Amino acid sequence: MPISSSSPKPTPMALTSSQLEQWFANIERNQHPNTSEEDPYLATQFLSRFGLRNAKQVAEFLKTAGGNETINMIVQELVKEEAQLQLIRERNAEEQLKQQRLLFLLLTFIAKDKKLAKHVNEIIQQQIDQKLKETKTAEAQKVSYIALQIVDANIQAYSKAIKALEEEEQSLKEKLDEVEEELNALEEEALLMEETHVHMTDHLDELNVFLQAPLFNNQPITQFISYSNQQIASLSAQLAALKAQHAAQTSTLSDASRVQAIESPTDRKIRMLQNRLDFFQKQFVQPPQSSEQVVQQLIAQVRARLDELQRSNELQIPMTLRERELEGLRLQERGFLQAQQFLRKEKILLNSQLEPVNDFTQAYLIIDPNEQARYRKHGNSYVILSEDRQPDRLTAEDWLQAKLNYERLKSDICCVNADYYERRQQQLDSLDQRRQPLLTKKNNFIDRLEEVKANKVEQLHALSSAKAQRALLSQPQEEITPLSMSPRPTPKTAPKLEPKCSYSLMMPSLKCLVPSLAPAHKVELDERLNEVKPVQIMEPELRLDWLYRAKKQMPDIPAPEFDSELKYKK
Repeated sequence: MPISSSSPKPTPMALTSSQLEQWFANIERNQHPNTSEEDPYLATQFLSRFGLRNAKQVAEFLKTAGGNETINMIVQELVKEEAQLQLIRERNAEEQLKQQRLLFLLLTFIAKDKKLAKHVNEIIQQQIDQKLKETKTAEAQKVSYIALQIVDANIQAYSKAIKALEEEEQSLKEKLDEVEEELNALEEEALLMEETHVHMTDHLDELNVFLQAPLFNNQPITQFISYSNQQIASLSAQLAALKAQHAAQTSTLSDASRVQAIESPTDRKIRMLQNRLDFFQKQFVQPPQSSEQVVQQLIAQVRARLDELQRSNELQIPMTLRERELEGLRLQERGFLQAQQFLRKEKILLNSQLEPVNDFTQAYLIIDPNEQARYRKHGNSYVILSEDRQPDRLTAEDWLQAKLNYERLKSDICCVNADYYERRQQQLDSLDQRRQPLLTKKNNFIDRLEEVKANKVEQLHALSSAKAQRALLSQPQEEITPLSMSPRPTPKTAPKLEPKCSYSLMMPSLKCLVPSLAPAHKVELDERLNEVKPVQIMEPELRLDWLYRAKKQMPDIPAPEFDSELKYKK
């Protein structure tokens, strides 16, 4: 039911232009909440929609007869709206009252049937427990399935990693073999270079013997004759020693080895010493008249040997030995030609500091004396200046051209010994430059190969562990945990001890067999009991016989209840 209450009588409101302007502005601001305009502007904007200009005009209109009718109409509408609101309030109050009554009835029913509610709760709890159990089982199965998937993925990953490591290992071994082959090829090349160097050294020694002879310092030819006499004695002794040594070596060789050996280093040494000895001995048969004549004979001897080798074929002398011999003879020919030019005053000798010398052992360059001013030392090398060029006026291009001039004429102006040893050092440096990157690459491959092998061992251990986990997960289990996956020690069962036979344990057992009422054979039974002495131990057969006789004297005795505390003591 609606509840009426007395309310104070409302006071009439004065409809002034300012009050109306504020109302209109509030209405417009509600429609546009983000506006920052002031009230007059908003009120004007609101009234413009109805064809009005300002609030004052509205206030004047309301004071007229039409305005009064308008106010009456507005009041009537407000009264109707208030009546609708009051009806809604009454309906809400009735609805709330109905809900309270229903709630009261529901609580009454619940209070009257607590047993039913308790039973319902039990059923619900059972359903919840069953659901939890099913969920737990499903989750365990899901965990097991996921664990299997993870282990399978790990096994596959380990297998792929091992396969990749094996492929990399094989690739590294192949690359290492290639590097080893290249290094072996370089070693063979170095051995060939060393053999060639030994061969060339013999020819240079042959050349130096004559370049150091007293022929180039304006000595009389008689000094060379004396020098030849000394060389004959020395060479004869060397040849005798070498031949004896060679004979001892060849005597131990088989016939097949003797046929295969064409010319050993000792044979070559003997041959060259013999040629040198023959040359010095010829000087006494036909004494030379000048130093130049001696050098001319040496040139002729070398050229004859060159012609002989060039006419020979590979069946007589192997290609490698023939090429080495030809190169050595050309070195001698070039050295003797330089000596001839020096004797004829066509060339002069300069040492490494570009100072004139008369000794081939100190000489580095042999040049035209008219061109000496063009030679300059430039760092560790030399340059040949172009004609009509002053050193203090040379540009960078001029210095480069001078260096190129020296490199172009180097083989013609360098003495034989200096040129050969410089070229040999360049070959050794080039060989070392080719060897060092290969050694570095080899060490890198070895280190990487060891690393790959170590990684492979780790992956194999991991794969073995993953397979063991896979086998464990495949077994049917209620619940799989990390603890259950770890190996468990086998429990050791303690050996069972046989119960000890003791009279102190036997007596209580016998006493419990005796009933409270004395049997007919009580006297005989007491005698049997007196036979038992704690200090004496009966034999098993006597003890068994004693028990049988005691049992016969206790007929019709009900089976007693043994005390559970009577146990064998360990």
